[in-house]
Amino acid sequence: MNLKTAALRLGVHYQTAYRWVRSGQLVAVKVGAGYEISESAVERLKAQRAVTGRMPERAEQLGGPAFDSGDATDPLQVLDLMVDAVTLDSTAVGERAARIAAEFLGDTAFVYRLTPTDEMVLVYAAHRDPVAEVAASTLGRDPRTGTELVHRSVKSGELICVPQVPQRELRRRLHPELHEHLQLSGCYSAVSAPIGTSGALLVTRDLPGRPYTNDDVAFIESIARRVSRADERVQAWTGAWEMRRAMVERFSVSVFNGGCFDSLDETDPIVAVLDLDLCHVACSKGYATLVGEDADRLTGVSVRSIVRDGRALDDALAPVLSGEIDFRSVELEVLADEARVALHVAMVRRADASPRGVVVVAHSVPPLSGG
Repeated sequence: MNLKTAALRLGVHYQTAYRWVRSGQLVAVKVGAGYEISESAVERLKAQRAVTGRMPERAEQLGGPAFDSGDATDPLQVLDLMVDAVTLDSTAVGERAARIAAEFLGDTAFVYRLTPTDEMVLVYAAHRDPVAEVAASTLGRDPRTGTELVHRSVKSGELICVPQVPQRELRRRLHPELHEHLQLSGCYSAVSAPIGTSGALLVTRDLPGRPYTNDDVAFIESIARRVSRADERVQAWTGAWEMRRAMVERFSVSVFNGGCFDSLDETDPIVAVLDLDLCHVACSKGYATLVGEDADRLTGVSVRSIVRDGRALDDALAPVLSGEIDFRSVELEVLADEARVALHVAMVRRADASPRGVVVVAHSVPPLSGG
């Protein structure tokens, strides 16, 4: 159809439709001095405009306070929910983790990260007292502050607890200009729990006579494990999304068939191609292994039949199939071994925006935090 017809179908002025074409919102193919728009392009834009008026799914689910600040169990459950929502950035998880540690253990909690140059840098500090938090952040961020304890725990991969921190040694390691801040944020006991190999959660006591107990240490370690899992998710999701972009570009110009993976490198990415009914057209050996099936036998088989909850899959991919969005990630259990996998889905479209097929990049999901 031409641009005028498309504008009528969309219920907007011709100039509005033209602006959408110019901005890329409405996919059009230039023919001579005018534009031709496909039925799929019009329906896709309709779906995208309709979804902008709906309330976000998460907003509909929230009915009250996330947790009771007087109970440490609920904040950990909230932290688990945050970890399971991580895709490309785990910053918020680290910040929440430090705040939970500061709130329930006292008194100061720091999140340190290792830079590519092997420098340990403070990225977040938390304290129950906002004024003391400023002092703690100043102490932790000063480049002259020693981070030997943090370095040792990251290098060894083990939690290190110092029940009594010698104050004379502490002051020796701090620049004299910083000593005044110890009046607000001291360090009489310390626990450093590694966050994978990229950083650590450091928790310190402001006052003497309250060394950390075994239960405290276990709590700190459980928080650090959750942040580590969030980092693992970032690595997995970043790699999967980069592969998904590459596969969309590849299959936008190549043929979907059984040999479409033959020229891929030896790393054997975990990728599959589906038709618009979500049946397998082709898949890599790595994908077949992940879902516990034989690659040759998957051709023509619906992806719904290899996951435990086909309805959840349909619900997650409905916005992709309807044209509201072109990308979606969903976590589901596969039937073969009940392993949890992430499926990163992308719609591949022709130049006129009509759907051509579906690309799926998959990987296993890091185990639940727990503990």
